[in-house]
Amino acid sequence: MARTRLHGIYIPVITPFNRDESINFSAIEEITRFLAENGVTGVIPSGSTGEMIAMERDEMIAVNKAYIQAGHKYGVKVCASTGAYRTCDVVKMSQAAEADGADGIMAVTPWYMGPNNEELYQHYKTIHDAINIPVMMYHNPYYSTVLLDDRFIARLYNEGCIDAVKERQADVFRQQNLRRLTDKDFNIFYGYDVCAVETQSTWSDGWVVGTGNLFPKENSTVYQLAAARRTEEAMKAQQELIWPYLPLFTEGDSNGDVLWLQIIKEGLKLRGIDAGYCRKPVISELPKEDMDRLTAVLKHYGYLA
Repeated sequence: MARTRLHGIYIPVITPFNRDESINFSAIEEITRFLAENGVTGVIPSGSTGEMIAMERDEMIAVNKAYIQAGHKYGVKVCASTGAYRTCDVVKMSQAAEADGADGIMAVTPWYMGPNNEELYQHYKTIHDAINIPVMMYHNPYYSTVLLDDRFIARLYNEGCIDAVKERQADVFRQQNLRRLTDKDFNIFYGYDVCAVETQSTWSDGWVVGTGNLFPKENSTVYQLAAARRTEEAMKAQQELIWPYLPLFTEGDSNGDVLWLQIIKEGLKLRGIDAGYCRKPVISELPKEDMDRLTAVLKHYGYLA
């Protein structure tokens, strides 16, 4: 039986932690409702923006389940992130996500030891064979240290190891090349926060955008215009709706830091959404300089008086 296709704009959602670093499960429904009301297709909990590396496996299962339940309530699809170094952990979390009603799973390539191609092939084949929902490979060489070429990614799809890819290297040519090497049923997701319009004209099926946590309406508007091939309108919307906030996430402060996770969480709190805190070693509080920049941007969009 063919697996359901994944497409649309997905937000890799935050995990709301309390000040004592426990998980604030009640805030998950609030976050999901906020995103649903602002036009997103789906969410990806427990990913990089969700601080997966700061959570235990059972915590990831619990967070995924909470977002799945909220997604069902508000009509938002959920592709649960189940990435881990050990294959057995990914299988356990993926099976739990499927049992809880996830629409798919996303698993980042194992990190640190840098598995070779054969090891990665067996890793994803084992995951794919263990569940009946789509498997999205998260290709993020910047965080995982694993850089794959297009032919190997295509092989994983063509030989039944994955159904989709989140391509974080952000080279739109890779999407064109991956489509050439696969077929129309391979779900290609652009995995960076810029070039939303460009990626839709280069054979992608969707967009995974972290800044969409804070600016979901703006990102959804641009995505929908681009997906409808209304390119001129989409480019204008990209300039007007995305460019004003991009420096927050692309330009460092006076220390050279881009505190993107803290900016998202503090920005959501300023917008009235209970986004909580980060888990250490990430320090939640933003320096005054960054808070001032964030406040100015939110005022530009009319979210603060």
